[in-house]
Amino acid sequence: MRFIIPVLALLATAFGKPTQVKRWACTPGTYSCTTDNKGWQVCNVSGDWVFAGTCPPNTDCVFFPASQSPYCVPPGFQIP
Repeated sequence: MRFIIPVLALLATAFGKPTQVKRWACTPGTYSCTTDNKGWQVCNVSGDWVFAGTCPPNTDCVFFPASQSPYCVPPGFQIP
């Protein structure tokens, strides 16, 4: 009789509702340009992109892989 409760608890755990796995959209702490290249975004601790800022007029966001950072630059500007 004293084994019934632990066995039931084990069965409930084994066949209970499975936990959902979070699909990360991004790596927390990383940056990227917005899809329209008019601003930049940062990845929050939940793995979701969050809007972080708008580029000034007459500039576009360009991501520089060497520094892993987005920059707002004039059209045609080449990051050295």
